[in-house]
Amino acid sequence: MLDMAALKKTYLVVGLSDAQIEEIASLATMKRFLPQETLIRSGEQSSDLYLILEGRLNVLTSDGQKLSEVGPGSILGEIALIDARPRTANVVCTGLVDAAVIPAKELRAKMNANREWGFVVLANLSRVLAGRLRVANDKIDELYDKTTDTWDNAL
Repeated sequence: MLDMAALKKTYLVVGLSDAQIEEIASLATMKRFLPQETLIRSGEQSSDLYLILEGRLNVLTSDGQKLSEVGPGSILGEIALIDARPRTANVVCTGLVDAAVIPAKELRAKMNANREWGFVVLANLSRVLAGRLRVANDKIDELYDKTTDTWDNAL
């Protein structure tokens, strides 16, 4: 079972009681991944959630461009958890990685059965995803401005 102290350090459980956090922790399976092992594949139909306990991973586009590097305390797979659609990125271990794997189907069932804390978990996920969307929008605006400036100067 996942150590509650590790889970408490993540944004996923902010606002939940110890008993509620323990319910989530009880779903987790500990797993070790080797260097260069792919944890998540773009297009894959799985939707389990990964809590990174030790190690670092690269998040890559489907064509291999690095989007970010993540480490302990990071949660991966939240988009697929929410919409149950294929994965949107590749995630590759840069060294040994210890992770807690929380099956999406079981987590969704617990969230549905316990709607009060299920709402809190979804709100936590939504805040983080909204923050990432804002960063992505800023990057798109920057790229658009650069492209517009280039075209304006070319004419």
